[in-house]
Amino acid sequence: MPQLSIDIDWVDAEGIRGPELSATWASLQIRAAGSIVTRVLDTRARTVRDFIYVPVYPLAEWLATNWWFLTHEFGSPAKEGNPDFHRRHSLSANREGYAFPSLDVVSSGSWTHLTWKREKSAWTKVEFLEQGEMWIDSDEFRENCADLIDSVIRRLVSLGVDDTFLQEEWRAIQTAGEDELQFCQTAAGMGWDPYALDDGQYNWMITFADRLGALLGEAVPAVNADGPPEEWFAIANALWRTKKYRGLPLHRIQSLRHEAYPEVVAEPDSQAIFDEHLTFLPDAHPHGVAYPWHVGYKSAQRLRQQLELDGQPLRTMPELAKALGEDAGSIHKVTRPLAASSGWPALVDGIITRTDDGRPAFALRAPRSDSQRFHFCRALGEFLLSPDSDTLLTKTYSERQQRNRAFAAEFLAPASGLRDRIAQPAVDADDIEELAADFGVSPYVIEHQIKNHGIARVV
Repeated sequence: MPQLSIDIDWVDAEGIRGPELSATWASLQIRAAGSIVTRVLDTRARTVRDFIYVPVYPLAEWLATNWWFLTHEFGSPAKEGNPDFHRRHSLSANREGYAFPSLDVVSSGSWTHLTWKREKSAWTKVEFLEQGEMWIDSDEFRENCADLIDSVIRRLVSLGVDDTFLQEEWRAIQTAGEDELQFCQTAAGMGWDPYALDDGQYNWMITFADRLGALLGEAVPAVNADGPPEEWFAIANALWRTKKYRGLPLHRIQSLRHEAYPEVVAEPDSQAIFDEHLTFLPDAHPHGVAYPWHVGYKSAQRLRQQLELDGQPLRTMPELAKALGEDAGSIHKVTRPLAASSGWPALVDGIITRTDDGRPAFALRAPRSDSQRFHFCRALGEFLLSPDSDTLLTKTYSERQQRNRAFAAEFLAPASGLRDRIAQPAVDADDIEELAADFGVSPYVIEHQIKNHGIARVV
């Protein structure tokens, strides 16, 4: 059974104005991860049903109009609560007076996050009854959306309705060439409509892409499109300084990487790490595919096993350096904030690259000791899983950032160590504070580890 299914049954419309609305009146049912997103209580008919009566045209138009945003704009702390981001990613902001569910769609790369919630629709006298969330393969999500749009367009054509905005928009998307595709994806990732850029925005984006090069992929979701370009020039300059002055031997880790991660060395695809033993987490994907945070958890567990760390804490930088077989002074050098990092964009935490002689090189912006160790371990995870690519550490919710944050959390505060220390079925804020001090990480990391690994209930 597919994770997501959208079923349309066309019905005759009576008294509906607008040819595109009348032509696409239907009963619409959306199922996601075993939940019926469109299950409603109809207060007029006093019945519960699994579908809604709506014109499907507004839904198709919303999907097409926001296609590049829905498929290539990632979330970040800076976008939470932003009304423009909400408008681009939430069906509830695009209902046009009809009873569509409150459905939010945000991509993180190869995965797309869907959330829906219970809600009353006062003007239509229906109440949506189900709430939930799911992560769906982005290709599968795009295929479902494309099928829906195609179905609506075929319906319009069959009833003689042509030259609608939906048809024009979808034609432009489908006929885009390779260069145009890349341009649209980059612009949308920055929160800009690729079809409505002024000359200043266009030139800014071209310069931005040229200066950042390989860093572009993670820079795009972290960009403040209204911020000064100097912030991103500071990143490009810091990359050069990092390559020249921030090399770290990591001899033991480099040798272990070939032993512990042979599939990454042979084929740099982090999915290969998680081909088996998916059930160690309570929310493992039902089809045996690795979510990015699962890859991070599993790779950290594998490295801890290779280093024979069991569940022991790594409270300080010297302890971490000893575990990695490195000189503490060398670790301190690359974790000391780069002088120019104060000029970086607010969502950028670090740079990961290589020196000319092939050594890993990191530059971080983290003044607190626990943050320094956490970001260093994020960078370490990137080195293990993507050893040959320059990238950024950011506060965004891209797939790569989810993966490296999970790696750092599991490496510094392993689930096995937390289980050994938590005997009761529930923990409170004081317990979390004590555990955070024991592992030398923030309470936020401990709380998420406890919740994400199903260790105890947090009260």
